[in-house]
Amino acid sequence: MRTTSPILTLLIVALAAAAACTGRASGPTASGPFNSSASPDASDRSSGAGVGPAADDGVPASSAEQANQPKTVRDHFMALPVKYFPLEGCEPARDKGCQRAKAEYLKTFLEIEDTANGYLKAGCDGGQSCLEMAIFKKPGGGYLVGVRGDFEMGSEAYFVDHDNGKWTDAGRSLVEGFSKQNYYVFPRKGTTVEVFEKLPEDTEPVPDSPKGKKLYDLEWKSGRFTKKK
Repeated sequence: MRTTSPILTLLIVALAAAAACTGRASGPTASGPFNSSASPDASDRSSGAGVGPAADDGVPASSAEQANQPKTVRDHFMALPVKYFPLEGCEPARDKGCQRAKAEYLKTFLEIEDTANGYLKAGCDGGQSCLEMAIFKKPGGGYLVGVRGDFEMGSEAYFVDHDNGKWTDAGRSLVEGFSKQNYYVFPRKGTTVEVFEKLPEDTEPVPDSPKGKKLYDLEWKSGRFTKKK
């Protein structure tokens, strides 16, 4: 019987191996044309890296718009127009928006800052009023800010609507029965505001607080305060 020479055997093996490799290369591979048109990773497109919060129409908000959107109760205090809470140490001509005076006031008199519940309370001295403040999130976005300043036998409370950088005194439009003759106590927890009568400044004997008898409670519902039944 004839035998195949060793050289011929090696040649046959080499040719068979080359044919096998050619067959594999002709099909789709992990880096071949079947994936060349694949879209970018979805996480890269949706992560918004380097892009600020989007507005309602999907367009990213500008830096100025973002700057006008306070988030925490401290943010709201720092942005609140000073007519709603005057600061004794503010010089408007040298301290725009009383930012330094506000920061100094909190540094000196802060008693409670509950960021999670949107509540702030600070003390007073001499001609500087004490502060109680709470924020209430509106259904459509933005906040209603409750702020009260107490001074010697006197008190002033406001409900200030904040929306897109604009501040509006909204006591009469968003608070049932609102009156400057009422004393409003803002909650640290929950959304119920207690309403008391406000004692006259010439009450004798002089009480420790201008808060008089309890009148009723206000409930925060659908972006308004209504009397609790």
